[in-house]
Amino acid sequence: MARAPEGAGESALGKPVRVSPSGLSEPGVPQKPDRLKPADRPTPRPARLQIGQFPRLWSTAVQFLSDVRAEMKRVSWPDRQTIIASTVVVVFVLTVTALYLAGWDYVFAELFSYLFKR
Repeated sequence: MARAPEGAGESALGKPVRVSPSGLSEPGVPQKPDRLKPADRPTPRPARLQIGQFPRLWSTAVQFLSDVRAEMKRVSWPDRQTIIASTVVVVFVLTVTALYLAGWDYVFAELFSYLFKR
């Protein structure tokens, strides 16, 4: 859950919200007018992956995958009977919905073919 910014003990309702050039909202912070035309603004360059960051990237990925594995062990998986019952319900609802939409499609196709034959 996101934390409220410093000094945000009161409700944020009714406060003006400004959007910074980075796309983040900043409540109550006045913005400087942007005097550059869109064609004159420099285009932001994507960040490069530094050579020294690769080992840190690798260790972060390994840590993430081990965390995922630990979380997947905590998941309460449904039993076989629940999966079969849920699958039957989903297939039934999809079939009824498909027939309903096919019926309306047929009705409108016949109606429009009758109207446009004149």
